[in-house]
Amino acid sequence: MANNNYQTIGDFLRRKRESLAPETVGLPTPARSRTPGLRREDVADLAGLSTVWYSKIERGKANGISDITLAALSDALRLDASEKKYIKTLVTQQHYIPSEPCLEISPQTSRLLNQLDPMPAIVINDYFDILACNQSYTRMCGVDINALSKEERNYVYLMITHPEWQRFLQINDSNALDINLQRVAALLRTMSASRTDDYILKQRVERFQSISEAFGDFWNEKSVRYCNEAEFEFLHAELGLISFKKQIWWNFSDNTCGRLVVYHAQSEENYQSLAGILN
Repeated sequence: MANNNYQTIGDFLRRKRESLAPETVGLPTPARSRTPGLRREDVADLAGLSTVWYSKIERGKANGISDITLAALSDALRLDASEKKYIKTLVTQQHYIPSEPCLEISPQTSRLLNQLDPMPAIVINDYFDILACNQSYTRMCGVDINALSKEERNYVYLMITHPEWQRFLQINDSNALDINLQRVAALLRTMSASRTDDYILKQRVERFQSISEAFGDFWNEKSVRYCNEAEFEFLHAELGLISFKKQIWWNFSDNTCGRLVVYHAQSEENYQSLAGILN
């Protein structure tokens, strides 16, 4: 495991420890404590480890972390499924997708994307760069993606800066923006587990932090989250509010990958409306 992964794991565990109130793990609330959340010795005791060994792990000074130790710490810190998977990826450097994201799509993928009309569809990489979208997606979001500069064609950048994109995502106030930024920051951090030395990712994160203090705060929370298929409501630029089921397809090419995201209208009426505006 790369040396900086030990520090990444230690920082993550520390933030989780500090976020847990003693009473949530069955410990008494201290009358006074300089330490937020649990103490190191609390976590060590809950995990059945020595305080010295746990302190080394948290300070990034461990020389290997066994599966047993990892499982014990996951239970002690009440890690959810995404957090356990994130830590496991950091330790083993194994992931279910290739380690490099794609930066462009093939003509075959472009043809497939266009065949999906009238279902809105988009190809996006792990940096949230928008590589391509079909006509239905363009009509839905109300933003001409192809007219944007390469630097602007990024889902997170548009979320922070573009009024029409915010309208499409129903980001009407700072609270709604925070909810969306917290989600994408967690997704980006999860992706980074298999590419901790990724220079492009570092550039993207620094850019988002420079234009959004809130994104920086959420990134520093070290929360993690995996992409999943779910239901969304978008404010279609021409048809109004529509409910969709998001479906994700992974697109592999050599040692790179991106994801094809297809949005299925939840009602036949809305599907026909989407088809109607393309005719």
